[in-house]
Amino acid sequence: MGILKGFFSDLPPAQDWWYGVRTFCASMLALYIALKLEMPRPYWAMATVYIVSSPYVGPTSSKAVYRFLGTLLGASAAVLLVPLFVQAPALLAIVVGLWTGTLLFLSLHLRTANFYALMLAGYTMPMIALPVVDNPAAVFDVASARTQEIFIGIVCAAVIGAIFWPRRLAPVVSGALDKWFKEASDYSLRYLSRSVSAEEVAPLRASMVVTFNSLEQMIGQLSHEGATPQSVRNRKELRGRMIHLLPAIDALDDALVALERRTPELAARMAPILEHAQRWVSASADAPGEAAWQALHAQIDQARPANEALGDRHNLLLANALYRLEEWIDLWQDCRTLHVAIASEQRQPWKAVYRHWRLGRLTPFFDRGLLLYSALSSVTAIIAASAIWMLTGWADGASAVVLAAVSCSFFASMDDPAPQIYRFFFWTLVSVVLSGLYLFLVLPNLHDFAMLVLAFAVPFIWIGALTVQPKFYLGTLLTIVNSSTFISIQSQYDADFMSFINGNIAGPAGLLFAFCWTLVVRPFGTEAAARRLTRFGWKDIVRLGEPGTLQEHRQMAVRLLDRLMQLLPRLGQVGQDTGGALRDVRVALNLLDILAYARRVEPSAQASLQQVVEEVAAYFSACLKAGERLPAPLDILKTLDRARRGLGNSLASDACPHLLLALSGLRLALLPGTEMVVEGEQAQEQPPYGIDGAPL
Repeated sequence: MGILKGFFSDLPPAQDWWYGVRTFCASMLALYIALKLEMPRPYWAMATVYIVSSPYVGPTSSKAVYRFLGTLLGASAAVLLVPLFVQAPALLAIVVGLWTGTLLFLSLHLRTANFYALMLAGYTMPMIALPVVDNPAAVFDVASARTQEIFIGIVCAAVIGAIFWPRRLAPVVSGALDKWFKEASDYSLRYLSRSVSAEEVAPLRASMVVTFNSLEQMIGQLSHEGATPQSVRNRKELRGRMIHLLPAIDALDDALVALERRTPELAARMAPILEHAQRWVSASADAPGEAAWQALHAQIDQARPANEALGDRHNLLLANALYRLEEWIDLWQDCRTLHVAIASEQRQPWKAVYRHWRLGRLTPFFDRGLLLYSALSSVTAIIAASAIWMLTGWADGASAVVLAAVSCSFFASMDDPAPQIYRFFFWTLVSVVLSGLYLFLVLPNLHDFAMLVLAFAVPFIWIGALTVQPKFYLGTLLTIVNSSTFISIQSQYDADFMSFINGNIAGPAGLLFAFCWTLVVRPFGTEAAARRLTRFGWKDIVRLGEPGTLQEHRQMAVRLLDRLMQLLPRLGQVGQDTGGALRDVRVALNLLDILAYARRVEPSAQASLQQVVEEVAAYFSACLKAGERLPAPLDILKTLDRARRGLGNSLASDACPHLLLALSGLRLALLPGTEMVVEGEQAQEQPPYGIDGAPL
């Protein structure tokens, strides 16, 4: 028994085996229907089942819809373009490459499941067009048959998946939210208790970001399994609040550290409030009531200095710390009440307590230059592979071009796609071997469809069960889909070994070419992508020195946060500092607040505030020119102090407290550990704090 200890723990759980059985049954049903209808390539119906299937109803339904639409669009393009360019093979190769690249570029601008329709349309066209260049009259029949075969597979996958052992995605989303809340609670409590350790908070922060990013596509698929519009809206609202939490906690930590270093007596006044906040966070997991939130707010209001006292730097530090704490409290209250609304499936509209002029619908950030380069590299790979095919005169070389197009499309969004393309190549070779064994050793001994089902059952159910596990997903899915295709099951057995080798070795050859091509044209990797994202952030700050509307600034604010969520995982992967990225975002957010409220004070104060914005923009412009993060010039401190003192005559204005808090937050984000100075004084610099990695 000791030998078997732990053996079964590595096997897939029961629900994964049920998924393997269910998907296998759906694939056999699709194959049977396609054979009965005498479709020319019935194996495509079988392969489609595995391509669109998911353990969950929502992803299966969404992928089925988008696969059908993408196939229809790609097939229509093949029918239209092949007759026009078939007499000019070189021109047809260019057209195929441009079509695939254009649709790929457009699909990279979609971050929910609908991207699949455009990407699929991109590589479906060459999949239909290239094999019929010698017989263009057959293009309509091939396109029509492929669309029908895929439709059969889609229907079988969707129907069987919805009837037998259906699993909903909503509990998975709920589990991800529970995980995020646990980590966010631990993360917040470490800062509130003033026991911050980089070794503890960095993994928590990284995990929170990964969970946050995974929610986007899952939330988009909930409507495909019957989630109510209000439920989907609540989840989107929650994600829209979650993205603000990390910068808010980072700003709070900076404010508390500054308070503890410079005014210990005022920091002591914060201690009972922080203890109250810790108890409130722990209690809010079960009952995020409004009364407890208001009680904490009342305690903050009692400690808050009057607006007239904000001219004093120490009082401003206290007010800034209280403001950042209040901002975090409101965000946490919103997140918790939304969590309750989601869990209880509340149908009435949700009411927010955190309100800020910068809040808006999340605007995705896209590095369009890198996306365009990725698409162009795919275009050139297709054209180059087509040129090799035409020069060699390889009869079955179209398969090489097709799989090169497929692999370049699949992994175009990755920073370093070459390793994944190599895995694609390896598992395709495995599929060639497996399908050869079936085609020449197993199928000759089968005499009816029932025996075929039995022959496929054990390996296909086992491989299908493994596709549920992320670490096995790519390899097992490629093996089962390619094996289904390479076996090429027809109504009658007709196999020739040389034809099999000649036809099916083209696919791995195309993938090996795509791998080598990608190594040459995309050698950049994650570090280069992180550097580009950082520079985009600096460019946005520089742009704030130019005139802009409030709406443009709101869009910039939400774009900054989205880019931060893309940047933090990349910095973690290459071992670089994530604190610098958070500070850049906070610099930009405070500058945006200054620009928003500056219009409501007197002209002399406006001029001082504008000088602050211009000097900060000039500093980041210098960073861009140098290609690295430079030390912030200490002279900015004097400009900040002049702007603070210039607001002394406007303390009665409603905008003045917001501006003073923004100036305080900007200084802490830009020059942590550096004391405030006034005209004629020398800056006193202390070691920076909040750094949890190597500098960029």
